[in-house]
Amino acid sequence: MDGKKNTQQKIDEVLETVSHIEAVNTPPFFKDRVLNRLSSDNEVNEVSNVLDWFLPKYQIAALVIFAFLNFGALYVYNNSNQIEEIETFAQAYGLSNNEDNSILTK
Repeated sequence: MDGKKNTQQKIDEVLETVSHIEAVNTPPFFKDRVLNRLSSDNEVNEVSNVLDWFLPKYQIAALVIFAFLNFGALYVYNNSNQIEEIETFAQAYGLSNNEDNSILTK
């Protein structure tokens, strides 16, 4: 029984302290300004975190790999293009291995 009274007294004391709290006057649009600052800070952090791992050493490595792949693709393209040009030249002058277009079979 005594515990219930003690608990009730503590609850009443807490409620009385709440009544002593005074309202604070804030400047107009304070909440809007704070929320705008918070949202703008979050946007800046999100953008900067995207490419933080892409340091200069990785940029150089990526550039070297990109250049290597491009030169490899150009080399393969030029070799295949050169073979096609030789075959086209041979067919134009009747020097191809095809028996249909060869001068020797006519």
